[in-house]
Formats: sequence, structure tokens, C-alpha cells
Amino acid sequence: MMSRKSIFSLITNKLISKYSIKSKIIPTYRYIDNDRSLYILLKYKRKSEYNVFNTIDIYFSIVLDEKFPESLPYVRALTYFTYPTLFDNSNLYQSIILFKDSNLNSKNNDPFLVIEDIVLGIPLFLENLKKNQEKKNFYYYGEYCLDEIYDINDFICGQTLEFYRVKHIIQQKEFKRYIILNDVYFLLFDPVPDSNNYAKLVFISDILLLKSSKEDPNEKIISCEWKKDKDEYIKMCFKFEANNYNMFIQGKNYKSNKLISDYNINMNSNYNTNGFQISKSFECEILEE
Repeated sequence: MMSRKSIFSLITNKLISKYSIKSKIIPTYRYIDNDRSLYILLKYKRKSEYNVFNTIDIYFSIVLDEKFPESLPYVRALTYFTYPTLFDNSNLYQSIILFKDSNLNSKNNDPFLVIEDIVLGIPLFLENLKKNQEKKNFYYYGEYCLDEIYDINDFICGQTLEFYRVKHIIQQKEFKRYIILNDVYFLLFDPVPDSNNYAKLVFISDILLLKSSKEDPNEKIISCEWKKDKDEYIKMCFKFEANNYNMFIQGKNYKSNKLISDYNINMNSNYNTNGFQISKSFECEILEE
């Protein structure tokens, strides 16, 4: 059985030798966390057959953790090149593999072929992404994992992402939480104790499924509701810092309106996202209609 370091070396050596500047895909790599993980950077050059968005170089990263190949790769976009942006720390692996050509490799015992699927699948993914954008068909690519621990700094670096520190009010008690708004999703995180950077994702919802938000300007409190089923709603109350209160309201409204105007979204037919998900360990208030 190959060691993790041997697997990483095999992947990088084959990748660098097979996909060079000549192919217009420029891979680089580095080991992180004392060889426990491998970080691969892919550059798809503008005006090449691999990049239909030919006015800009597009970068993706692939991260393989210490459990690879048993665990799946984490694939991120590192460039703003489309709306909604994919530079939002979501994992694009499943979306890329979904659009890969049937003639490409399938996952087997060779770890390199798993990575090659991504390298060759990204250009096909970009083609489908551009076609849907031109036709104004709304699809949101990428995914987040509920209950997973995230580095909040990976979100803050995104220019179109909004980050808020809030107090989550539950039965008159206040709990520290983080809210992230990307172009499509409302993400709620529970900070990891004794850590300023890490937090667990406990709730995720499409922005357009936020049924209502009631504001209390005096207390800087916003009460958000999501429809759970026919007669029940989930309610969460958040206390914001003074400036962030107005920024959240304006940001949520802007993102919702832009989605609807840019894609002519019909909530009953072609709004294709994941609805909302709640961690089983997360406490929230359930209201009856």
C-alpha cells in the first residue's frame, strides 16, 4: 500500500509532466500541514481551448486531505468570472464531475485519474456554465457540508461575500454566531470554542426562501423566518452591530432582487438550489402558522 506522501508525489509528478504550458493548463502544487494535505493550483489560460471565458485567466484549486483517496477532493474557484460567483468557498467537485465527458477517466484505484477527471472536467464544466448563463437558466453550482468545520478567513477573502458577527437570541439568551451571505445562500456558523478563525456550519438556506425579515431599528434586531412545511416556520432572531444592521438588510435585498432580475426566476419551477438544511444539534424556534 502506497504511503500518503508517495501518492501525493505520484499525482504531482504526472500532473506537471502531462499538463504543461503547451496545453494551456498550468498546474503548480505545494504541500501543506507537514505533508498531510496537498494543494494543487490550476490555471486555465485565456484564449485557449480549455477556457470559453476567453478574456480572463481562471484559477481553480484542488485540496487533497490526509484521507485521500478515500475522501473526495475539495475543488474551489479562485477567480471572479461569472454571476453568481463561484469564488465563495463552496466545493465544486460534484458539479465538475457531473458535466465531465463520458470518455474521460472514471474513478478507480489510480489516484491520479481522480485528479485528471477534475483537470479535464473543468473545461466542460465552464462550457455548460457559460451556456446556462447566456440562456439565463439559473443553476447554482458547488456545495457546503452541514456540521463541517470551516476556516472563516476563506470566506472573508471573497469580495462579493458579506460577513457578520451577530448575537443569536434563543429564549432571551444570546449566543455568538457568524452569518455569511453569498450571491445565493444564507450561511450560519457556530464558532469553534477557543478559536478566532474556525466555525461549524449549522444552517444553510437559499436567500430567496427567506420568507420574511422583521426589523427592530432601535434594538438592531432582525427576525428571520423560513417556511419549514405547510403549517410551520423556522424563526431566528439576530442582534447586529450598529452599522452591520443596515448592511445586512440592504445586502439581502440586493442579492435577492439581482437573482430574480438577472434570471427571471420562477420559484415554482426553475429555482434549482438545495432549499435549507439545519444541523440536528442546532436549536431554533419552530412557529405554527
